[in-house]
Amino acid sequence: MSPILSRVANVAIGTCSVVLLASTLQPALASTMSAPTSLSQAAMQGEHIFNHDKFGGVQTCSACHVNGGTTMGHLPNGTKIPSLMGVAAQFPRYNPAAHSVVTLQQQLAHCITGGLKGKPPSPNSTQMTDLVTYLTKLSKGAVMGQQFK
Repeated sequence: MSPILSRVANVAIGTCSVVLLASTLQPALASTMSAPTSLSQAAMQGEHIFNHDKFGGVQTCSACHVNGGTTMGHLPNGTKIPSLMGVAAQFPRYNPAAHSVVTLQQQLAHCITGGLKGKPPSPNSTQMTDLVTYLTKLSKGAVMGQQFK
C-alpha cells in the first residue's frame, strides 16, 4: 500500500501541515508549510503544489504540463498542449461546449477532476489561491483581455 498525503490547515496559527498517513493509518508529520506571508511565497507554494500534489488522483499537473508549465506539454495520449506561460491572462473565457464563462479556478478544478482524477481544492482555499498565484506569475507581462474581441 502506498502512503497517502493529506493537508491539514490550522487557521488559528496560520499553518498548513502535510501529514503522511502510513499503511497503519497512524499519522506522521511529513512537513509543515506556513500560510504565505508574501506574493512570492504564495507563488513558490503554488509551484510546489503544481509539481508535487496529486490531489488524491493518479498524477501531478506537471505530468502533462512539463517543466512547471513553462514549455509545451503533452497529454497521456501524446497530444501536444501549449505552455502555461500567459495562461492567467486568458481568463475568464467563454467555453462554447459548456455554453458558459469559465474562470481560471474553474479550469483548474476541471483539470484536476478530469485529467488528474483527483479532488480539486475548494475555490477559496489557500491551495487554490497558491495555484492561481503561480499561474499568474507565469503570466507576468502577458496582455490581458485578448479574449474580448
